[in-house]
Amino acid sequence: MEAKRHMLDGIARMDEGDWLAALAHFEKAVDLRETKEWREDPEAAWVLAAAWINRGDVLQKLGRHTEGVHALDRGIEAMAHVSLDRNPSCAGRLVLAWIKRGTACGEAGKTIEALAGFAAAEGLLETWAADLGPDAPMMASMLHANRARLLLDLGKTVDGWKDAGTAVELLKPLQSEGVAAVAAIKAHGILCRALAMLLDEPGGTKLVEDWIASATNAAEEALALVRSSGYRREWVADLVRYGARIYRACQPHFLGEFICEWVAGKGPLAGDEALKREMLEQLQLAKAELGQRVRLYAHDDGQMARSMQILASFQFAEKLLATSA
Repeated sequence: MEAKRHMLDGIARMDEGDWLAALAHFEKAVDLRETKEWREDPEAAWVLAAAWINRGDVLQKLGRHTEGVHALDRGIEAMAHVSLDRNPSCAGRLVLAWIKRGTACGEAGKTIEALAGFAAAEGLLETWAADLGPDAPMMASMLHANRARLLLDLGKTVDGWKDAGTAVELLKPLQSEGVAAVAAIKAHGILCRALAMLLDEPGGTKLVEDWIASATNAAEEALALVRSSGYRREWVADLVRYGARIYRACQPHFLGEFICEWVAGKGPLAGDEALKREMLEQLQLAKAELGQRVRLYAHDDGQMARSMQILASFQFAEKLLATSA
């Protein structure tokens, strides 16, 4: 019972973001559960694995990636003493451990091990998805989203875009609230990042059928989830970054309004000064690009009038960003 209490207290501290306190609780839970004959007792192995995996989670949050990988390895070792053939519903914990290991290795710069971890999780999902019930799509989406993030970090933009798209699609049938909503926001954020990166990939936008619609829809869907869920953590700033770049590239007439809604005035991210500076840079780039287009259509009165309207929206956004500083 004492080990369970430490687990519950550790999870509560995690929810509060108190990583050091959470780590202390999980370490105590590990110490207590290691005294059991877990190699001969599947139930003891099962609860020990949970303690090690949670410990690994916290170590990752603290940036202690090597220790985090070691903790996850211990959790995977404990799960080897739980027969999945007899307890197929237990496969989810092992799937999560491998996804987390892949993620941790990626953050530690161990690319080969990271991809191997994701592959192991993928194989387990293929085998046990039917036994995992409604948790299977969430786990599969987490796998594809985390692998997409790694691939994008490695500059493998097309592969990352494909994985991110899969992550988003897997979550669409689920309710857009609670944990599922947060997962969907993160997956959309990674997809927006991939779509923005395709701008720099030779022929990248040609890979996406109607890239403009796909890119703007991804940004709008993600930010609609942010509005409905009230989620305001770090992923939202990333969504705005990539959303601004996407609008600048394909629908600049919406860029000023987009920036004002999220970053200026009473926008939800109006207090993020670094993001404001980035948005000012996007507006400067958009103005320069607009100037180039104006020179091309200097004799088209309709195009010139439209360009002046767009320029005015950029200038209004700049003014609002400055006054809300």
